[in-house]
Amino acid sequence: MTESESPRRTLKGPVFLTLIGLVVIAALAILPFWAGPPPEEGLPDMAKFIGRFHPVLLHLPIGMLLLVLALETGRLFSKRKPGSSTQVAMFFAAASAVVAVLLGFVLYYSMPGDYGQELAERHLNGGIIFACGTVAAFVVKVWVDVADGRGAWFFWLLLLGSSGVMGYASHDGASLTHGEDYLTKYAPNEVRKLIGLPIKEEKGGKDGGGSKPTADAKPPAEQVVYTDIIVPILEQKCYSCHNADKQKGKYRMDEYDLLVKGGKEGDGIVHGKVDDSNIVVRMDLPEDDDEHMPPEGKKDLAPHEVVLIKWWIDKGASKDAKLADLEAPDAVKEALGKVVPPEVLAAQKAAAEGEIKKSAEKRESVKVDVERLRKEFPAALNFESQASSGVTFTAVSMRKDFGDDDLAKLAPVLPAMVSLDLSSCTVTDQGVKLLESADELRSLRLAETALTDAGLDALAKLSNLESLNLYGTPVTNQGVLKLAALPNLKKLYLWQTRVDAAGVEALKAKLPNCEIIMGL
Repeated sequence: MTESESPRRTLKGPVFLTLIGLVVIAALAILPFWAGPPPEEGLPDMAKFIGRFHPVLLHLPIGMLLLVLALETGRLFSKRKPGSSTQVAMFFAAASAVVAVLLGFVLYYSMPGDYGQELAERHLNGGIIFACGTVAAFVVKVWVDVADGRGAWFFWLLLLGSSGVMGYASHDGASLTHGEDYLTKYAPNEVRKLIGLPIKEEKGGKDGGGSKPTADAKPPAEQVVYTDIIVPILEQKCYSCHNADKQKGKYRMDEYDLLVKGGKEGDGIVHGKVDDSNIVVRMDLPEDDDEHMPPEGKKDLAPHEVVLIKWWIDKGASKDAKLADLEAPDAVKEALGKVVPPEVLAAQKAAAEGEIKKSAEKRESVKVDVERLRKEFPAALNFESQASSGVTFTAVSMRKDFGDDDLAKLAPVLPAMVSLDLSSCTVTDQGVKLLESADELRSLRLAETALTDAGLDALAKLSNLESLNLYGTPVTNQGVLKLAALPNLKKLYLWQTRVDAAGVEALKAKLPNCEIIMGL
């Protein structure tokens, strides 16, 4: 062997490894562009099976890279020249990083929609950069060893850069698995201040405790079943897998509308139908069933929590219903006692009884007038229910025979009126002015009456009005804008009026939550 052949043979290995490394780096870099977006239907079960080894393998490149860092740092402090002893560890770090990224890629593409797209893509890209960095660091390490330590600074640059990317990608991976606030959720306020997070408030209003309002942080009259009872349960047991960044089964539960909508298995919640709500179906499955939720390894719902969720759904799954609004059987009261302090429940009960007493007294105050007016308007005037103090009136049997003078006779009961139907009556703007005293009115029908824009001034004062029918009246674009003063208006019928599409759009801009019906 000649002296010129020896260096040539010495360089064959590094050159070959360099070529392989460049091919691997190029392949990893173009992989996301070549594959395109994940298919909506995901990949076959075998791909899912293989992809799920990603969390198992990903710790190997992390451990090997940390080992290389430790060995190289120790060599710096010992003032020894760089050697090839860390080549093997660096090789395993690079090789396992590539395999882990490929498995992660398969996992991401086999389960589209199960994770927040932005966070998952960021984690995938971070993993690819990490793998490319470790491969490049390994190749440079080989050349540094051949060059007897020359260029070691470049190896250190790649090593530290890869370590930084590794930390960033690992954080995103943990956020996908456990939620973005996994590390900081229970951080004390001193730490939260240092890292720029908002200060938490203790239950009862002092700084330092839970960040969300709980049942004992509000007066009884303000407690909302969904917000103060259901949300804390879901937050503890469900949100980690069903949030903005991670949607197992394409299901988000951290927002009311998405909770109700459900995921790929169907409706999450069917209002008033417990057995048809997928969230309940999953909770009721045996714990050893693969479809049971929360899944194995997650803290299961306590029996009283299941009772409360079922009760809430059975009562309509309202977003706004307060505790006092929903009738609670003994089993539910017992369950509430485990999430709501007894003194709060007692105050809630007292408040509810007070409302019942107040309603009964109000009913008695108008009962005499109701009985008297029933003689003149038989079957037209009634209480809303047997226990209610609200009064309803319909002139459907009188129509043209019912005018302003007749409406004036109802003046004593108008403050208790909750529903009034004057369709096709001869009521005018003058008579409608009497309705200013109907503070409790929720539903009003004035279809095919002589009501004009002038009469709308009185209607604009009915702050509790939810439904208003002005079908066939001569009201105009300018007039209906007065109704923008009605904060609770949900339905407005304007078919065959003088209001056109432009008028509807103008009013809709002021009442975005109101449904305006213009006919078929």
